[in-house]
Amino acid sequence: MSEEEKSLEDVGEDVGSALPHTPPLGIKAVRPGEDPNPLEMDDVDVPVGRERPAGNWLAALVLSAGVVVSIIGTFLPWVEISENQYQSNLIGWDQGGSAWIVLIVGILAAGATGPVWNGSRSFLVNILFIVFGAVLLVVAAIEMSEVNSYQLVSEVEKSVGIGLPIVLIGGILMILPTVLDKRTWKFR
Repeated sequence: MSEEEKSLEDVGEDVGSALPHTPPLGIKAVRPGEDPNPLEMDDVDVPVGRERPAGNWLAALVLSAGVVVSIIGTFLPWVEISENQYQSNLIGWDQGGSAWIVLIVGILAAGATGPVWNGSRSFLVNILFIVFGAVLLVVAAIEMSEVNSYQLVSEVEKSVGIGLPIVLIGGILMILPTVLDKRTWKFR
């Protein structure tokens, strides 16, 4: 028997367990005679950097605003028709194919904003937003040109409603942060 065990037997039941008490959170208890710091902290490599890149909150916010604005633009008036004292609005949702394109692009772009919020600055994500924004710009420009090319018929006037410029702004907001991001266009 060791000296410690003999001294514990002599003391009796007043001492309790021969094992040291382990503190919470996995901290190892130090027994008498042991070195309290067996590892040199200078030898241990502690990672100091982040494991993922820092997020670009401004770009993510602008991209998200572009997504929301473009989806909202789908449900606003695209064409305003006025005849004498009567006025009627055709919302984007009534336009059929173009509204579906805007809505689907908006939903796909909403799904692509997740990596941007998490700090991803990949080339693929930025190209996706440029393509999404370009599609919205093209759809809005085509619809605006169709409304503006309308021939005046017996006091019936057609004008561009608020929805098409909103979709146009949404497309610009999707393209702007990706074009202005300097890290995107660095080819390593």
